[in-house]
Amino acid sequence: MNYRLDRRFVLRPLGINVMTLGTFTVGAFLLPGVWSWVFGVLAILLLVNAVSMYVWPPVVVRTSDDDVRVGGRLTVRRITMPWSQVEGVDRADDRLYFTRGDENILSFPLAYVGPRCEELVRDIYDRLNTANGYTRFDPS
Repeated sequence: MNYRLDRRFVLRPLGINVMTLGTFTVGAFLLPGVWSWVFGVLAILLLVNAVSMYVWPPVVVRTSDDDVRVGGRLTVRRITMPWSQVEGVDRADDRLYFTRGDENILSFPLAYVGPRCEELVRDIYDRLNTANGYTRFDPS
């Protein structure tokens, strides 16, 4: 299951993309020769990037039967943890805290997921219970 970055976190990079796109478009029309083509190609690439970022925000959490991956583009560093390494999951202050087997705790802000945060918490608890073979965690 994929959980994408909430739109409010995509707006700032999208705005920077569009401002740079405008600058490169002006450069494509005003600069002479090869520079015009270079700026034109860069403007097209920025347009494609902006549209793709708006239509498909980056994935920040990916859960599978084997592991969970948190983080990604525009957020925290990407970390993949097999369910066998996750000893506990706690929720406090709109964050998920993953306790790993090596006594490290990974904190993940639920705001990155936006309105799908309840679905994410439920999915993580269900997958963790399935990986352990019994009901170990209850999200309520």
